[in-house]
Amino acid sequence: MKNLLFNSEKDHLDEVVFANRNKAYGAYALRNDYSSQLTKALLVGVAFFASLSVVPLVISSFDTQAYAAPKDKIYEFVPIDEEIDIPKPQPAATVPQDIKTVENPDYTPVRHVIKDKPLPTKQDFEGAAIGSETKPGVETTIPIAPPISTGPPAATVPYTAPVVPAEDPNKLISQNDADVAADFKGGINSFRQKVAQTFDTSSVDQGGMVSATISFVVERDGSISNIKVTGSNSDFNQEAERTVKSIKSKWTPAQLKGKTVRSSFRMPISMKID
Repeated sequence: MKNLLFNSEKDHLDEVVFANRNKAYGAYALRNDYSSQLTKALLVGVAFFASLSVVPLVISSFDTQAYAAPKDKIYEFVPIDEEIDIPKPQPAATVPQDIKTVENPDYTPVRHVIKDKPLPTKQDFEGAAIGSETKPGVETTIPIAPPISTGPPAATVPYTAPVVPAEDPNKLISQNDADVAADFKGGINSFRQKVAQTFDTSSVDQGGMVSATISFVVERDGSISNIKVTGSNSDFNQEAERTVKSIKSKWTPAQLKGKTVRSSFRMPISMKID
């Protein structure tokens, strides 16, 4: 048996297993080609993983060449956590150009001359401006040297008084909100008496005690308007409204903050009709 296994290269274990059998069977072909297929798979796997490790190196080499900084330039990198002090722009002072000036003092005649200054000549005034002292500088045609200003003058904002909205002269207020309430000449009892004297009870088809509430507006000129009477008896309401309208005597209007205003007025009225 040993001599049969190792007799030649063809007489290996597969030949022994498939001896006197159909070698066209698939298992024989798989076992016979197993060694060569395993070698090919190993080589393909090694080549694939090698290509994966080489590709990033190739890409990084291209990136380094594309973004490489020139060798003759030096770049300074500032850490991002370091605060950069950016100087704030300062307003430029408006200083006039240093021009040539000549002192031209006024001399007052005195008995004793303390200090004698030579008067400037006509040649000294050529191309110079009159100033507080004589000094060289750029020639100019202006008669007097401008004053030195250290900066623009501060802007002054004019004061604007707050706008007070105008009050509506026709505003209607309650009798209780007025500083001085509206009043009838002789008082409210005098007004009640006039209503009772003018009231025609024969127009009311009901006996006994009848009551209602009269409301109206006292205008700024003392007249009354918007007369309304509310009660359970319509005949009594109509007669009460007619009676109030017939009274031509004016009221004293209400006042608010020293001005006459329109005010509302309410007055209950009751009568016993026989």
